[in-house]
Amino acid sequence: MPVPVPVPEPQPQPGSPPYPTSPRVEFAELLEAEFVRRWPGRSAGLDAVHRYAMVPPGKLLRPSLVLHAALTVGGELDAVLPAAVGIEGAHVGSLLHDDIIDRDTERRGRAAVHTEFGPAQAVVAGNALFFSWFAALSECRRLGVPADRVARAVAVQAEAGVAICRGAFDELAMRGDLDLGIDAYVAMARAKTAVLLAAACRVGAILGGGDAPTTELLGDFGDHLGICFQIRDDVQPYDPIAARAMGKPSDSDVRNRCPTLPVLIAHRRADPESRAALRHALLDETEPALALCRIRSVLERTGALDTAHAMADDYARRARELLTRLPATAHVAHVRALALLTRPAH
Repeated sequence: MPVPVPVPEPQPQPGSPPYPTSPRVEFAELLEAEFVRRWPGRSAGLDAVHRYAMVPPGKLLRPSLVLHAALTVGGELDAVLPAAVGIEGAHVGSLLHDDIIDRDTERRGRAAVHTEFGPAQAVVAGNALFFSWFAALSECRRLGVPADRVARAVAVQAEAGVAICRGAFDELAMRGDLDLGIDAYVAMARAKTAVLLAAACRVGAILGGGDAPTTELLGDFGDHLGICFQIRDDVQPYDPIAARAMGKPSDSDVRNRCPTLPVLIAHRRADPESRAALRHALLDETEPALALCRIRSVLERTGALDTAHAMADDYARRARELLTRLPATAHVAHVRALALLTRPAH
């Protein structure tokens, strides 16, 4: 267990971007301004694809974690800002590839990148964003982050990148498998989603100068938060209210025969008749909208959605509890707030 060491609240330096005063801000304006600066409206070619993908941004959870983690351990905002931009680029790059794999034509309420520019262009643009994740660390070095911290951050990012690809590969192998155990699902969710959130926390803490125990604690926080986030994402398509706010096709998991957590819970609990209906809807139904409706019916009968929400709540609770081992600073409070924002408002 790390020994809490008081960390003085950092103060903005002349010419530095202002520190946010509310968890709701989450550095969104600062990050979006940086995206626009790097990919201005006059961008052409590859840069135009990147601007389309990055602006306007999504939830910005991962870059916010980088910045909050760095500030939690006493780091400087300016020096780690490129790393935050880079991790959002890596995340968006993965979405470009995911949309092609899943044959989803929309993302964030508009045409997906491969729909707007073409699949080949989307693949190349995604690849470039992955490399930008590492190039960002060179920027941090030029801004004064010590070389040894940058080297450690590179190792964390490389390990995370391989794990994410493994998680995506495992998810493809799990398609159509309704007998998949909950433990296997959690392992896939950890690799596919939680690894990047954990890496965001660890990279931010490393670049900010945090000690090893604090860095690992923040990484564990990101891991729990990531699994919570993935469960929430898997529940959304089956919640009629939440599905309307998704910004992407709500039938994607059904079309791709993905046995997400609520479906696995329902399949385990259902009686033989409902289990057969669930299996037919996910594996054999040719009309995604009809399949989605039938799956929702089984989820309601089995209480699977409530159970999935409860599991997500538990991961969020564990994430927040980890932070009680750190000094009670404003930055720690901001990190904790991120674990409170994963539950749908309704």
